[in-house]
Amino acid sequence: MPQLRTTKAFTLVELLVVIAIIGLLLALLLPAVQAAREAARMTQCKNNLRQIGLAHVNYVDVHAGNYTPGGYGQRGFLKPGGTDRWLSPNSADPSLPPDGKTADDVGKEIAWNLLLLPFMEQTAVHNLFDMNLWIDHPNNKEAVQSIVPTFICPSYGAAGASAGKITRTETTPFGTVPQSTFRCARSYYGGLVTSRVVVGDAPPDANGILIIIAGSSTTPVALADVLDGTSNTMMVSEDSDHMDGAWCSIRNLWEHRADLHPLNKRENRGLTTANGFQSYHPGGVLGQFADASVHFIANDIDPDILGSWVNRQSGNSVASP
Repeated sequence: MPQLRTTKAFTLVELLVVIAIIGLLLALLLPAVQAAREAARMTQCKNNLRQIGLAHVNYVDVHAGNYTPGGYGQRGFLKPGGTDRWLSPNSADPSLPPDGKTADDVGKEIAWNLLLLPFMEQTAVHNLFDMNLWIDHPNNKEAVQSIVPTFICPSYGAAGASAGKITRTETTPFGTVPQSTFRCARSYYGGLVTSRVVVGDAPPDANGILIIIAGSSTTPVALADVLDGTSNTMMVSEDSDHMDGAWCSIRNLWEHRADLHPLNKRENRGLTTANGFQSYHPGGVLGQFADASVHFIANDIDPDILGSWVNRQSGNSVASP
């Protein structure tokens, strides 16, 4: 009599156990994959800041030991060494100066980023910009809407979408002219103009490297003015969600303030002013020092230490992290 053939199969209990094991392995694997991806993104972000730092070093070499100004032509500010103030363009036509004024009376509102472009292999974008005109002049629209990858942090959640690379609001001064939909390409890295460690104190004289040229400040900071040493003075840091974070705009500058500690405070993210140190990296932000080195700065950094790094002549040469 022929034998019946039996087929081996998983029991329901065995199948459930296998599924549970696979689920557990996936639960262990996914965080590791996410951590590896973030490590790669942080490496790219660090490389971006390194390229910005090297561009600064090369700029200083070419320009007789002077750094870029943090910005030039801020409207409402005194012109260097004068009593007149820079003005906004014509309210009816932003391609023209105000009635009875000349183009020299209009504040160009140019940021440090623009001056670095030739030293970052971005000469083509730089050449699109007419330096004789202001950043919101229609002739400069193509230039200021050009996305510069080096200014984009890859850890930003929507980095692949154009919305993540163009300012979400009418970046000042664009909201004050008829081109209210004129948005600019973003920068996730802001220049440090000064440090105010004690909350409530009057704003100090600009003691950072990237100062605004206005009023009594007629020349940029020189290498010889960085008394604390280039390896101990920070120039640029992540400032990821600043609403005014257009790379072309003079408002891509900010001051370090003790009341914005610890770093990455969620309630400060996306403010039009005083955004502070902000990043999409867990635990801290990246900062670029004047020697082109880039360091990770923890959220709980002592405000006094951070202030010393921003101040080029603090007298407290605290070693970089």
